[in-house]
Amino acid sequence: MTPEDSARLLAALVETLLPGDDGWPSGSLVGVQAVLATRLVQERGEDAVDAVIQSLGDDAAALLADDEDARVAAVSAWEARDKTLFGFVRDAVYMAYYENPVVVQAINAHGHQYKLIPHVTGYKLPRFDLARDTPTHGRGRWIPTDAVQRVPVETLDLADERTQNWGRKQ
Repeated sequence: MTPEDSARLLAALVETLLPGDDGWPSGSLVGVQAVLATRLVQERGEDAVDAVIQSLGDDAAALLADDEDARVAAVSAWEARDKTLFGFVRDAVYMAYYENPVVVQAINAHGHQYKLIPHVTGYKLPRFDLARDTPTHGRGRWIPTDAVQRVPVETLDLADERTQNWGRKQ
């Protein structure tokens, strides 16, 4: 497969996952496939893009077709065959899409307040009102600060691989 074929296939995969409509740009239009390829290499190594293409197998041809039903069926078949790789790709595609400045414009245009960098200025919220903001669902509870007790850390599985690697990966 040529580099151009690989690029077209990734764009078709992204287009199938995020086709866009009604004021929403498609994933391929905003370039999600480039971010996907970069994240694949960062997280899974230099051969990761080829691994995705190989994993798609015979379904790759259907992704390049003009038949939307065939493209959706191809992606569904790939998901059933390789849930782990599909899940990584799907999550990477969705994250790349929703962190794209053009998509943030679309989110805001649809009446939702959304910022790419919310920690700088935050979101405007009304002042806390005990009567309005007290939960009424009857679930949960709170512990007063002076009643909080330490967690015995020896009961935690801190040797777990996820705990050891947390924060080390991008």
